[in-house]
Amino acid sequence: MSQCVAIQPDQTLKAVTGVCDFVMVTQAEFLELQQHGLVNVLNELFAFDLATFGLINSAALVAFITAHCIGRVVRVMGKT
Repeated sequence: MSQCVAIQPDQTLKAVTGVCDFVMVTQAEFLELQQHGLVNVLNELFAFDLATFGLINSAALVAFITAHCIGRVVRVMGKT
């Protein structure tokens, strides 16, 4: 079971329930974090997100169409 620990002004540690400086874990929890923690963090950071891909893809498509239309208008205006 994890326990929240704060550093006291006299440089001692005290178990607290609010804001803490450190979290103490058992050896089993530490080993589990050590083995699976990095994998979970990497999965959260680099997992493929369909919603984000759709948003970026749509923005790129709109930017391309807008720039293409502006280029056509500038080309037509330049011929007159």
